[in-house]
Amino acid sequence: MKKLLLILTMLVMMLPSMCFADPVIKSDSRTFNPLTGVYDLQGNVFVQFPAHDTTLTITGDATKVYLYAMEVHGQGNIRLSFGDMSFACDKVDVYHSGRTAYVNGNLVFNDNSNKITADSGSYCWKTKIAAFHGNVTVNGQPHDGDVAYNVIENRITAQ
Repeated sequence: MKKLLLILTMLVMMLPSMCFADPVIKSDSRTFNPLTGVYDLQGNVFVQFPAHDTTLTITGDATKVYLYAMEVHGQGNIRLSFGDMSFACDKVDVYHSGRTAYVNGNLVFNDNSNKITADSGSYCWKTKIAAFHGNVTVNGQPHDGDVAYNVIENRITAQ
């Protein structure tokens, strides 16, 4: 009975990672806890999650990847890329359940047509909306208040 319970527990823990494509994970040093499904990555971190319409890539100094929760939390020289778009920042928190990435500190956003800087921001890859908060500039022009950028329509609106 104990063996059956152990096997069922392991299957339940592995279910989230079996439902999604395996990420590519590289770093200078790393540890992995199979019970919690957490990678602790240090130095030259590279994490890539294939998605149905684009690929999410995160690079930086230090990152924790929570496989079972499908979350990534990183800090230090972070670069977050979705296809042609990229965010450079100090810190990132990615939540697959909400399909949203939150970026903070020295934020610089680039795509094929815009460069946006701000104190913090977020990007929802379901709605394709990027939001920027605090000291926002768009293509070098300061903006009062917050700004939202609709990636599909290439449209910037004040919030």
